[in-house]
Amino acid sequence: MPKSWKINLSDRELFYLSWPIFVEIFLRVVISNINVFMISSHSEPAVAAVGAANQLLNLSVYVYGFITVGTQIIIAQLIGAKRQSEIPKVITTALFGAVGIGMLISLSFLLFPTQLLQFMNLDADLVSIGKGYMQIYGGSLFISSITATIVAVLRSHGLTKPALLIPMTASILAVCGNFVALYSPFGLPYFGVNGLAWASVFGNTIGLLIASRLLFKFVNFNILKTKTSLFSKDYIKSILTLGLPSSGEAFSYQAAQIVVTMIVATLGQSVLVAKSYITAITQFVYLIANSLAQGNQIIIGRKVGARDLDGAYTRGVRTIVIATLITLFFSILTFIFIEPIMSIFTTNPEVITIAKWVFLVDIILEAARAVNMVMVNALNASGDVKFPLFASLMVLWVISLPFSYTLAIPAGLGLVGVWMAYSIDEVLRSFLMIHRWRSGVWRTKSTIVQEQ
Repeated sequence: MPKSWKINLSDRELFYLSWPIFVEIFLRVVISNINVFMISSHSEPAVAAVGAANQLLNLSVYVYGFITVGTQIIIAQLIGAKRQSEIPKVITTALFGAVGIGMLISLSFLLFPTQLLQFMNLDADLVSIGKGYMQIYGGSLFISSITATIVAVLRSHGLTKPALLIPMTASILAVCGNFVALYSPFGLPYFGVNGLAWASVFGNTIGLLIASRLLFKFVNFNILKTKTSLFSKDYIKSILTLGLPSSGEAFSYQAAQIVVTMIVATLGQSVLVAKSYITAITQFVYLIANSLAQGNQIIIGRKVGARDLDGAYTRGVRTIVIATLITLFFSILTFIFIEPIMSIFTTNPEVITIAKWVFLVDIILEAARAVNMVMVNALNASGDVKFPLFASLMVLWVISLPFSYTLAIPAGLGLVGVWMAYSIDEVLRSFLMIHRWRSGVWRTKSTIVQEQ
């Protein structure tokens, strides 16, 4: 390894901030896979129904992400600029915004669950299975929006380790609840798929209580004593100016995945089930890149706030190399052992065969995805929030989705064709993101709001 690439203090800071985020995401993915395993023992149609419902529910994360992402960027930059006195006003404004957006999301899932599932091209039986799950879980998402905002505040302060307690507790409680719902221990009644939703609601509620306590302990902010007088129109504008494009890029990506799921649904239930299993497994592959990208975002936000732009640039480049190499290692390892991995979930030979070919293509996809994760978060942290959104809209909706349909159906490649289209998308966007970072345009973007 060249001398300049030896582990340095900045790398140590990156790993220090990223490892709790890694554990958090790892737990979330593990719980997700445990849920898939539990549901698969219940019925494969339930896997398809819950998997499709979760894609819509997960999309909501990027809606209230309009608040959380913008909040995290602003607070990180205020800390870098040594303007901590303005942070309570940012937190107050963000919490009010989170409550407002969260309530709108919850109402949407409470009132229109059937229509949303039908929009996913699910047949009547799958809609019937997923309807109650979507209403219960979706109706509680205002809780998640508040919790996510508090987690963003904690992370911005470098408190990634204490913040880990929130999702850890919520996840453990949820999986315990899932076991009760599906396996009826101690003579309890069978709660089925709806019981999974109630388990998540319970876990997320306890998570919010823990988050509130941590916010008071470490940041000295009591959400029960939030003052409306601290709500700032200037800050909500700044939060949304940064958050809408930043989270909009991820929202665009997730929305595109919903369209892809609609395409896959026309290929038959076996292919839809295969996609649910494959999606669950791929989350492990890009896990480290995702956590490094988020830790990197915090560091770059602070460096930009302190006007250390050269340091921000170097940090971004180093993180790309680290994340990509690690991701390549795990994606190749997953391909080699995909058959025994898939056998954990299913014995269906058709599903396992589909997965083998998909994960061969996935090696290219994951390397490019690692670059995009790091670069999108880095550009957002610098205030260059519009370019990632523009690139996502152009490549995803103009190139990737037409290729998904063409390769999957007319070309007859099925789910493998969809993954090939995913790879084209990620590779093209990775070139665009690297070019943007090297161009230095992000150095000229406005960062934090003017003195209040």
